[in-house]
Amino acid sequence: MSGPGGEIFGVGTHRRASVSAGGFGFPPEQVRAWLSALRAGGLPEAVVLSTCERLEIYGVGTADVAAAFLQQALGMGSPLPLTRWAGSTAVRHLFRVAAGLDSTAVGEPEILGQVREALTLAREAGTVGAILGPLFDRAIALGRAVRSRTDLGRFPSSLAALAVQEIRERVGLAGKRILVVGAGAMGSAVVRAVGRDRPLRLRVLSRTLERARQLAEPAGGEAGTLTDLISSLIEADVAFMALAIPQPILSGPELHAVAHGRGAASTDPLWLVDLGAPPNVDPQAELPPSICRIGLEDLQARGNARRQRLEAAIAQAEAMVEAAVREWEAAQRSRAVGPLIARLERRAEAIRQQELAWLWPKLGELTPAQRARIEQFAHRLVRKLLHAPLIGLKQAAGDPQALALFQALWQLEDDSFSSDGGASP
Repeated sequence: MSGPGGEIFGVGTHRRASVSAGGFGFPPEQVRAWLSALRAGGLPEAVVLSTCERLEIYGVGTADVAAAFLQQALGMGSPLPLTRWAGSTAVRHLFRVAAGLDSTAVGEPEILGQVREALTLAREAGTVGAILGPLFDRAIALGRAVRSRTDLGRFPSSLAALAVQEIRERVGLAGKRILVVGAGAMGSAVVRAVGRDRPLRLRVLSRTLERARQLAEPAGGEAGTLTDLISSLIEADVAFMALAIPQPILSGPELHAVAHGRGAASTDPLWLVDLGAPPNVDPQAELPPSICRIGLEDLQARGNARRQRLEAAIAQAEAMVEAAVREWEAAQRSRAVGPLIARLERRAEAIRQQELAWLWPKLGELTPAQRARIEQFAHRLVRKLLHAPLIGLKQAAGDPQALALFQALWQLEDDSFSSDGGASP
């Protein structure tokens, strides 16, 4: 799949495969500088997609230029693990990225905006043209269609997101007092997930106050240590327990102390969402009536049902991607034979005009209506004669040998035309 400047390609690296743990979310001014350098390096078209997960260059021409540029731009001490895509494979990869199918969190919405921003930056830099411009426009349109026509992106993509969604559906998070116990990966994921719900208060507890602050303050929350656990639970509406500990931190006595502290004045129960493995809340403990527990086993049961729906949505989205790739391939084939079709039509029109020029003197005086009728007849005859060859030419668009044979049979190597044998004596 190529254009006038060469084949479409993609080359990039992903955080999963890279030694860089910090991600690849580079600022727009850096991307603009790279686009200018890529154009100066000989790429007629280029788009740089930079997100926290990936750094990819899509271009037209030679992928080696982009690969060498990535190695140099990132300044890695050892060779950077790069993946390359070419032709239809590059198109398919871009479409899957825009659809959210290549993200760690399948269906996440942010990637579509990032693809759109990458195209905008490239257009501002003047590095997209007749090939990458329409390709990225199609990818963005496909990404929107996938999200509107399938359930992709409507399912929690992690255990933390599933836990937050479960509480969101049961009691809501807006206006609630949220407690997150644990500042590791799970606790961090919970804090990110609850941020958009505008809780009344967010409090994070960790073994050290500094670690709790690092997680809580960027989210506008408060920080504390595990010594504040009971008092914080008394004041909370929802508590996400996410400590990596060998034994439960909450058993019967602690739970009853929390219930007693909340008192009869608290009409709403405290929801304990236990994300610990092993559990943070003793599963054998008798829960007071004012405390409700959701454990991993509950979330996994809900997750299994959601996973079936997610798999169906992924299959539907993959089918939409494949259909879009086929449409793109067909459009490129038609585009490839466009010059041949135009040349054949010019050749046929030249013959028509030549034969009419031979005919007019032999017919004597004609009325304008008669002359127009003959012109119309000649035009219709040429179009009917060309109909089957044009269909065959379009069908042979993906076969270079067939195209070469067609070109030779119809003498379409250039626009020159010999009248030898073309006109009757």
